[in-house]
Amino acid sequence: MKTPSPEDPPPSYPEEWRPKDLEMISHVEVFQTKPAILKKVESRLSKLKEAMVVELLSCASQLPPGTDIEKGQIARGENHNGFPFLSLDIPQNFSKAEMYTYRTLFWWGHYLGFSLILKGEKLQTYFQRLSATCNEPSFQDVYLSLAPTPWEWRQDEKYFTQVSHQQVWADKSNLLDHMKIMRFYPIADESFKDLDWTKAGIKFWKDMAPVSMG
Repeated sequence: MKTPSPEDPPPSYPEEWRPKDLEMISHVEVFQTKPAILKKVESRLSKLKEAMVVELLSCASQLPPGTDIEKGQIARGENHNGFPFLSLDIPQNFSKAEMYTYRTLFWWGHYLGFSLILKGEKLQTYFQRLSATCNEPSFQDVYLSLAPTPWEWRQDEKYFTQVSHQQVWADKSNLLDHMKIMRFYPIADESFKDLDWTKAGIKFWKDMAPVSMG
């Protein structure tokens, strides 16, 4: 093996370090505080889950057979399009043909979102109910996903449109095999700091009842 000499040129790499690269890799605070931040998120989701268990007792008979209204599920991931996330599913009912779940998603750097995901033989009924209620005040800040999959979460005009814009989604809804309606609370908003996740979560569930339970 050749021993480098002082006259040898420095090694060449495909991409040289930029000043911004060196600045960012010297920062450690985000990784030091991340566990505590995600613990706070998990605690808020757990409180919402407890409140939903109580809330669902009064409407259990209106939900599809086999729907979980007690256990719920809190999931955690490190890389959804490059960012960590935590989610809560309750109530939840997944099968190959049917889907009936209320998912709360905290997506690092993006938002806290409440979503209702519906699929199955009653899908057209759900869309009919949405058409009948989409102009009500409680639906003015609710969005409908137009993505071909219910697992697209990017808040982009390409994937979401306000449900009040019925002229945009009315025909396209026939091409979807599911419905996902969602309310967003962006992390960048000043109001996010004081947001009561439990109240906001219960409110969205109740606001969407005309669609999910008729």
